[in-house]
Amino acid sequence: MLDTLAESRTMLSLTELARRTGLPRSTVHRLIQALEGELYVVRDLGRRGYSLGPGLLKFGVAAHSRLVSSNRRALATLARTTGENVDLAVFSGREVVVVDQVESPDRVRSATEVGRAFSLHASCLGVALMALLPDETVQTLLSGPLTRFTEHTVTDPDLLIRRIEDVRSTRIAVDREEHDLGICAVATAFRGQTGALQAVSVVMPSSRFRLKQSRAIEGLERLNPDLS
Repeated sequence: MLDTLAESRTMLSLTELARRTGLPRSTVHRLIQALEGELYVVRDLGRRGYSLGPGLLKFGVAAHSRLVSSNRRALATLARTTGENVDLAVFSGREVVVVDQVESPDRVRSATEVGRAFSLHASCLGVALMALLPDETVQTLLSGPLTRFTEHTVTDPDLLIRRIEDVRSTRIAVDREEHDLGICAVATAFRGQTGALQAVSVVMPSSRFRLKQSRAIEGLERLNPDLS
């Protein structure tokens, strides 16, 4: 139920929650009452529906702190050896969200920033993460219309699935101006020390991508415990 509320852009009524979760309405009502009592969900003033509440913040802050601290040294090393910005990201519904960034020593301006979300299909972070998921989940995530952000964005689900199969073999995903023109990146994904699925990317201007792509991939391969 919390996942369903997190993925919704609007408040959800009991009936909508029951439909989306597949749970009986009586069960949804019982659970909502318990969650509301702890402020994990809140009801709007018009009593039209529910959304996530402030009681969840303590979990988010603690989880974010552990996730960032367990990866910070490796991200800093990768930023130093590549001379480019390095991002750490996790799933957020049908998107991937950057939760930490280490700037390159040259402080290169990047198209990414902490808190920015990217569509799964249009970022190497998203493709790398989807490569760790079962086929049925991937098909669900790719269902529905896929937004084209640039002329290089892949929106054909069949092509994306073939691409994800390749990434399952190499564990490296590449973004050639698929989300932002002038920006390229490479990423890898793995289950981190906290147990969460996470992805790390090296982001750079397209003008330096051919020169630095191999170095970035080598750094990501050393960082990924499944490859190193």
